[in-house]
Amino acid sequence: MRERPTLTKALIGIAMGAAIAVGVAWFAGTAYREGNLLAPLVALAFAMSVPFLLYEDLAKCVTFALLTAALLSGLSLLALGLGGQPSEFTVLGLSITAVAILVGVDLVLQDFGTRLTISPLFSYGAAAMFLLVAFPLSMRLIVREHHLAVEEDDALIRTIARNIRPQGDTIVFEPISPQQKDKLKKLVSVRTNEKTYTLADADVESVVEERTVRRENRKQSKPAVVSRKQDERMRLILSLHGAPVPDDITLFSRRGPITTSELTVALEKKNPG
Repeated sequence: MRERPTLTKALIGIAMGAAIAVGVAWFAGTAYREGNLLAPLVALAFAMSVPFLLYEDLAKCVTFALLTAALLSGLSLLALGLGGQPSEFTVLGLSITAVAILVGVDLVLQDFGTRLTISPLFSYGAAAMFLLVAFPLSMRLIVREHHLAVEEDDALIRTIARNIRPQGDTIVFEPISPQQKDKLKKLVSVRTNEKTYTLADADVESVVEERTVRRENRKQSKPAVVSRKQDERMRLILSLHGAPVPDDITLFSRRGPITTSELTVALEKKNPG
């Protein structure tokens, strides 16, 4: 009779470890897609190491480390889904929040006289499955996201490369949409022979153009106005800070430390080189 409960605990632990591994891998892939993988990984390592500093029971430490990873992954995915960015301060705050939630629940249970005990089979089974699934699945998702990022960034750079012109000691990118503006400022930099500039430092100018759509039929003497639509177009103005505009520049995009796309553009011809 003891073998069945023991086997059940081990199976539950294995299932929990697999589920947490999937969540962590999803979190890693999403963080890479957003362009910052180092900070989330450091925050994850920090959050998972804290239980080993707070508790003595190894089974409890392992289980709490996995649960902390699950909480951090869930909170981070929620924040990214709401439009947040995986910056250092954001993921650090979320990792502290995940640890605080788990430790707080444990303290509340102790105040009510309930001491949480965890079976070693449950804990070690969860840890073993987590290690077996998390690393290969994370690498696979990151590689997939990398291929998608290369295609997306290459298309973005080639699109804006057709609309670049020098103006004084600045380089003007126009016209661009609001969606392109966000991606350009977050991911793309400009390299000349002397210096590298990031489009995050470029000035943004917005132009709103109004279009009137008219409909004409045989019964009307004058065309009727169907709708008026406003189109917002933007341009980025990158200052070279007094340096002369070069004959050509290199546009490149970066996801964290990895360059995903690169293209040389001749400014006089406004065509990709």
